[in-house]
Amino acid sequence: MPAVRFLTFDGILRLLQFVLSFIYVAFLLRQFYQPVSPLAAASFHVYMAVALVFAFNPLNWHKGLKRALGRGLDLSAIALSLTIVWLYAGEIRRLERRFEMIDPIFALDIFLHVAGLLLIFEAVRRSVGWSLLSVVLIFLAYGYLGFLFPGWMAFPGFTLATQAELISMQTEGIFGITASAAINFVFFFVMFGAVFTFTGGGALFIDLAMRLTASLKGGAAKMSLVGSALFGMVSGSAIANTTSTGVLTIPIMTRSGYTKDQAAATEAIASTGGQLMPPIMGVAAFVMADMLGIPYATIAAAGLIPALAFYFALFVIVDLRARKSGVGNVAPELLDIPPVLPRVHLLLAPVLMIATLVVGYSAAYAALVGTAAALVVPLLRKSTRYNLRGLVGCVLDTAKQMAWISAPLAAVGVVMVIATQSNLALKFVRLLSDLGTGNLYFSLLLVILGCIIMGMGLPTVAAYIIGSLVFVPALMDLGIDRLAANLFVLYYCVLSMVTPPVALCSYAASAIARSDASRTGLLAFGYSLVIFLVPFGFINDPHILWQGSALQIMTGAAGMLLATFAWAVFLMGWLKGALSKLERALFLGFSLALVLVPTLSTEWALSAAGIVALVLWRWLIRGRLTVARS
Repeated sequence: MPAVRFLTFDGILRLLQFVLSFIYVAFLLRQFYQPVSPLAAASFHVYMAVALVFAFNPLNWHKGLKRALGRGLDLSAIALSLTIVWLYAGEIRRLERRFEMIDPIFALDIFLHVAGLLLIFEAVRRSVGWSLLSVVLIFLAYGYLGFLFPGWMAFPGFTLATQAELISMQTEGIFGITASAAINFVFFFVMFGAVFTFTGGGALFIDLAMRLTASLKGGAAKMSLVGSALFGMVSGSAIANTTSTGVLTIPIMTRSGYTKDQAAATEAIASTGGQLMPPIMGVAAFVMADMLGIPYATIAAAGLIPALAFYFALFVIVDLRARKSGVGNVAPELLDIPPVLPRVHLLLAPVLMIATLVVGYSAAYAALVGTAAALVVPLLRKSTRYNLRGLVGCVLDTAKQMAWISAPLAAVGVVMVIATQSNLALKFVRLLSDLGTGNLYFSLLLVILGCIIMGMGLPTVAAYIIGSLVFVPALMDLGIDRLAANLFVLYYCVLSMVTPPVALCSYAASAIARSDASRTGLLAFGYSLVIFLVPFGFINDPHILWQGSALQIMTGAAGMLLATFAWAVFLMGWLKGALSKLERALFLGFSLALVLVPTLSTEWALSAAGIVALVLWRWLIRGRLTVARS
């Protein structure tokens, strides 16, 4: 009977999931120790990931002949993907030795290009939907029909053969930086996250967050913030963060008085911030490290203070909202938290990973050390030991997550080629210079608008890569440091996860809370306004990005936290009571001044003193007057 089950379409798909996952994960592990050439590795990685998308996400046709036809198409797509893997392996020596734009392009090259892109596009549709695919198709059409566009967007366009050469025959396009980042960075951290979660680390983070925040004002929402920040340290995926922490925190928030929309929106924005929290900041940060050619540890260090400022501002907003409304406090009977102390040794895995990064080893090696520790450490105590059979699920989960990441990344490689080879990025630099009239802050606002508009339809990594191509050169032209410019774009592209109409994180949280998806998305976007001030801080003070002496970094961090606190108070309009219009305006003015003027200047010191004076006025004097009158 077991053999008969595998003869069905669904049985064959399950077998393919198992076999392809193990081959794919084994290849990527081997690539760390015995690497093949970049083009050979990228071609295998991309089309194996595409085959896995078809295996894990078959066409959802349920009945009769239509179901059989769907499964036939799925198996055909997998077969064609594996055929392309085999064909590239056979042609790799020729492709690596040929001279670009000189050696001939054969019919096989055109076939690999056209068939490969069709498979990638369908894999993108199945994994992230039409939003990204539409953008990629628009860029591809622009690459063919550039001569039809007016004004500054016009260019001669590419022939099919030229596009094949640029996109599918070298370490650019679908085999470029996006594939390199997935192979050399993303895979190892995805594997660590899958293993650490399986061995109990993810549950420990959530339980630890509950223990730390349960007794605080608004403890239900603060659980979500702390749990998502901790889980984001080892996940880097906003969707995984939402689904892992949200199933526990959202029901507690709703039972403690929050509406379903508020609970889902709070979890969505908290999980979105996980993409910004080191040491694992999300796929976009790994791509950034590869594009900039700097160690990932430098990116992680630069992102620490801004991420803490983001979560600190969210924490303040949650606290003020709880004090203002009286909801969000957790009743002890709502919680059933297992003891944390018997499991605290599980934290050794992320600690070792972070320590390995800090002492200067590569990001991939640090993730491998963390993964090994996550496998070994739970075995030290009987209460945390796991069933070894569960490791099969880790392999499948790692392969599935990588497939869902890698197919969209390959498609974004098409956008990168078209944007650079058509000089679209350089043209936009000139356009932004003309529109911004040389004014830094007006130009920054235009970039923010562009990032948010892109974010409405794209996953974070896709929005960041396109933003880095189009906006970062313009920001550098204005004199902004390259790392700061990239992080500025990343921060506003992160909003894509909570920006309607395609707010993937908000919709995932809404599904858990059974709330209205549109209202949840709008509310989460409103909460995300706390992020607005943070990037302006590190644009004006690079010390916030962990650059400079210890004193300079500490001063920049203190100013950033004070500014985000004042910004959060302004947004809530409440501190020990409702703020007057004047008080709210002063909090706004001082918070803006603190990030826009040079650190430790007279204006900076006056702004900091103004915020402290306002807090003392509200907390000590105005509050007592209000109590005395009542």
